[in-house]
Amino acid sequence: MPDEPPYMLSMDRTNWMFGKTDINILMLSVCYKGVAIPLIWKLLPKRGNSNAKERKDILDTYIQFFGSQSIKAFMADREFIGEEWFEDLIRQKIPFYIRIRNNMMVHRHGEPPIKAFWLFNNIKTGSYKHCGKLYYLGKKLVYLSGAKSFNKTTGKVEFTIIASFNEHDQALINYKERWQIETMFRAMKSSGFNIEDTQLTDLERIANY
Repeated sequence: MPDEPPYMLSMDRTNWMFGKTDINILMLSVCYKGVAIPLIWKLLPKRGNSNAKERKDILDTYIQFFGSQSIKAFMADREFIGEEWFEDLIRQKIPFYIRIRNNMMVHRHGEPPIKAFWLFNNIKTGSYKHCGKLYYLGKKLVYLSGAKSFNKTTGKVEFTIIASFNEHDQALINYKERWQIETMFRAMKSSGFNIEDTQLTDLERIANY
C-alpha cells in the first residue's frame, strides 16, 4: 500500500462460471505502481452488472475505515454510471473520473441535447479535449473530457469520454490509472493465483478465499 493517503481508487467487476454457478465479484482497489491492491469486495448473487446500492455499500465501507478525504480520485468504466450513483458521489464530494457511453445524451442549460461524442468529433485523431463548461448528464452537472483514437483492428474511430466532478483538466490522466485493476484481475486469474481454478461454489466461502 502507499504509505500515506490520498489514494487513487478503482472499482470494477470480474466474473466467470464454475459449472452452473456464476462467480461475480465487485471490487474496490487502490492503484499503486502499475497494479491495483484489492481492499473491499462483494460477491454478487447474480449474473451481470452491479447496481447503485451494491456500489454504494462498498464505497461506504471504505469511507467508514479511511474517510472520504483519503480519496484523491475514484475511477470506473462505463458500467458504473447512473444518476443515483453520480448523485451519491457528488454529495460526498468524491472526485470521480468515470467513462460514459459515446451515445449518451448531454446538454447545456437552454440548449438541445446531443450525443456526447459530438463534443469531440471535430478534434484530430490521437488528440484529446477538455470541455471547460459543465454539461447535464441526465439531471446531474459534470465536466466532460474526451480523446479520439483509431482502432486498427476494427478500422473504426473510437472515443473515450470521461465524466468528472473535480480537476477535470486531469480527467484522462487520472482515468488511465483505472487499468491497474485490469492488471490485478489478470494476476488473480493467472500468474500463480489461478482463482478461477477454485472448485468452490458457495459465494461466502469464495469471498474469504
